[in-house]
Amino acid sequence: MEPGIIAAIAVGGSCVLLVLFSGLRIIREYQRGVVLRFGRRGPMLEPGLRYILPLGIDRLTKVDLRSAPLEVPAHEVITHDGVPVRVSAAVHLQVVNPLLAVTRVVDYRQSTAQLVHAALRDVVASTGLRELLLNQEAMRTALAHFVDARTEPWGIRITSVDLEDVVLPEAMQRAMARRAETRGDQPTEPVHTETAADVARQLEATAKILAGQPRDVQVRFLQALSEVRSSDSTVVVVPLPAELVQPFVDLQGRALPAARTAEGEAPTAETEALGQGQPF
Repeated sequence: MEPGIIAAIAVGGSCVLLVLFSGLRIIREYQRGVVLRFGRRGPMLEPGLRYILPLGIDRLTKVDLRSAPLEVPAHEVITHDGVPVRVSAAVHLQVVNPLLAVTRVVDYRQSTAQLVHAALRDVVASTGLRELLLNQEAMRTALAHFVDARTEPWGIRITSVDLEDVVLPEAMQRAMARRAETRGDQPTEPVHTETAADVARQLEATAKILAGQPRDVQVRFLQALSEVRSSDSTVVVVPLPAELVQPFVDLQGRALPAARTAEGEAPTAETEALGQGQPF
């Protein structure tokens, strides 16, 4: 046999062996192999050394069966009582049916992340802020039920849903901080039911104390102005004390009768009262 023929046979045999060996695949213990043969469903490959038909006849997709985290970035949602909050969640999902995860959805991870976004928007929008902050166990259950019911046809199971962070608006955070600081400065007193008469007596006692300490009233007034200035309000209405306005009222009352007398008109009872600095 001529050397050229022998070389051709050797090259051809090597190519055939390479093609045959190109169908070998290793499936790990935590994986399953979904095979599509000529575009149709083929055998399900278990862990170990497996063989698929080469030259594009079989298309293998390896699916991880382990529970995997799915990070959902924070986005703004409006609660049932109209408070805008930023909520972020962490989801753990697991593939329970590899064939459905490959044939029913293009990218099950991205699709599940979009479902979690929709679940956060719908569940938080139907929940008040107090319940959102204090009853997060019910929120996790509602989110898991919402997402799990929609991923079940894809062969996906939601193992856990956790609310990572709930961020309140800055104005509300400042208001809550001031309220907590005020409560921390005051001594703890027992809570009891007050009648209207009790409230009236307390107001009367408070008025007597403030009447004897006008400087404390001014300090409290300046503190109130500082609190208003720290918010987003731009219009501040400042009431003037009656003692500051009374001299101008007396001056006007004395000037009005004098003007009427100069014009030859008789002063009325109202102008006489103003001239004497008395209310009419």
